Amino acid sequence: MATVQDTRALSHRAGALSAFTKHASWPEFELAIQEKVAKLKRTAAVLALADEGADQRKLDQIRGTIAALNWFAGVPPNAQHTLEKFLRDQGLEVPDD
Repeated sequence: MATVQDTRALSHRAGALSAFTKHASWPEFELAIQEKVAKLKRTAAVLALADEGADQRKLDQIRGTIAALNWFAGVPPNAQHTLEKFLRDQGLEVPDD
């Protein structure tokens, strides 16, 4: 069971992370990630279609990098939802906005 301190810390963190999406530069950050992911996917396609065969290590590295970039972009928008789910799982009431 979560303590009051745990709940407060999670609430504070979720609020801080959610605030990133309201920053004026957030859309630029998301766009930069989308562009990088698109470039990595093109690189992966070239590697996969190489005459000498695909380099699985490089493809795995690209897949991991794409997952990490998507995770970084997804944490702030999902922070509030994650907090609310945690509170419900702990049997605590989630306040309405």
